[in-house]
Amino acid sequence: MRSGHTPHLHAHAPKDAAEAMGAGLATWRTLAVDLPLRLAAEAMRFTGRRLQAQADHLVGLARCGSLNEAVGLQTAFVTKGLTDYRQEATTLSHDVTETAFAKAA
Repeated sequence: MRSGHTPHLHAHAPKDAAEAMGAGLATWRTLAVDLPLRLAAEAMRFTGRRLQAQADHLVGLARCGSLNEAVGLQTAFVTKGLTDYRQEATTLSHDVTETAFAKAA
């Protein structure tokens, strides 16, 4: 969440059973279909980027001319990886919040 506050669902009383059923189905679709698909798509994008970074890193390691150069490259790779995973956790958290509470706005 980037706004710094916790969103709350603001439900209104349904006018009839059909409206209640429609609202329930919409909520179910959001949480059981839309959210998992969105998270899976983001996870696939992230995995692709990390696998490419790993492949690029291995190519770089193969070109290293000294141990110091290899250690520096490895340190940069691990640091960037930690940053990427931290950012991905934030992205996934934001996606969950945005999708789950989209109907509340």
